[in-house]
Amino acid sequence: MIKKSDWKTVEMPESVERFSIEISLSEEEMGYLREGHKPQEMEDKWFMYYEGEKLFLHRSWTGFCIYIVDLSERGRLHVTVNRDPEQYKEKDVEADRAMVMILLNSLIKRNGENAALMKKYLERRARASDGTKQG
Repeated sequence: MIKKSDWKTVEMPESVERFSIEISLSEEEMGYLREGHKPQEMEDKWFMYYEGEKLFLHRSWTGFCIYIVDLSERGRLHVTVNRDPEQYKEKDVEADRAMVMILLNSLIKRNGENAALMKKYLERRARASDGTKQG
């Protein structure tokens, strides 16, 4: 099991936003989430650990906490996302929702959904960067 002390981490700032995700997780999948993830190579951008019924997702290079996923309510995950512009530039909650699902799917070995989620994420990022309305 990965622990917070296994990597350099920076706490979640005060500037945050919250959203929920509906997802059904098996006991085996919950076990994968509790195990966490420690980067093995430089291209691996996320460090994740489980503590107190929450999964903490940090950027591996900076240690910034980007997401905290509360796993205490079955079927509904409550996500806190970093909104400090010095640490994390994303402002679109739907892009964050897609990214959290991609990261969770990777941990719980549901990678089949990730191609469509990544496409959605990249489309939202492209619209945000060219200034078009998101929706």
